[in-house]
Amino acid sequence: MEKVIRYMCDYCGELFSSEELCLEHEKSHRKSEKANEMLSGGKTLEKINTECHFWSEIPDYLKNVTKDNCFVIRYLQCCNKPAYRIVSITHKGRLRFWGCGSWKGYYGCELSIRDNYLINPRPKKELFVDPRHKEMYGY
Repeated sequence: MEKVIRYMCDYCGELFSSEELCLEHEKSHRKSEKANEMLSGGKTLEKINTECHFWSEIPDYLKNVTKDNCFVIRYLQCCNKPAYRIVSITHKGRLRFWGCGSWKGYYGCELSIRDNYLINPRPKKELFVDPRHKEMYGY
């Protein structure tokens, strides 16, 4: 029989073989909390990265992007309109998107800051919400 010691992340429950690895992982969760507060407060991805250091570099076209910008993410519900916005940043630095690009309702995904779908951020006024969803489901 062998005694095994593991360290569990207080945020997500993931187990680690060393205290140092677990502490580093928990630090990434705290950075994510701070980043999401900043995102909710309307800060740009550049300002968020300056404070939280998620990415080694932010592409120029994303530096001034906030939670209000919208994106075309074609593979989500086959929508060719800017229906998706950033709703959060994961502890691994991935961007979470959410929106209503089809009559089927709201849908989301996670993308890397380098994903090609993010090349053309659109202003808030162009956000598309498929009206068929509300007509069919009432919300």
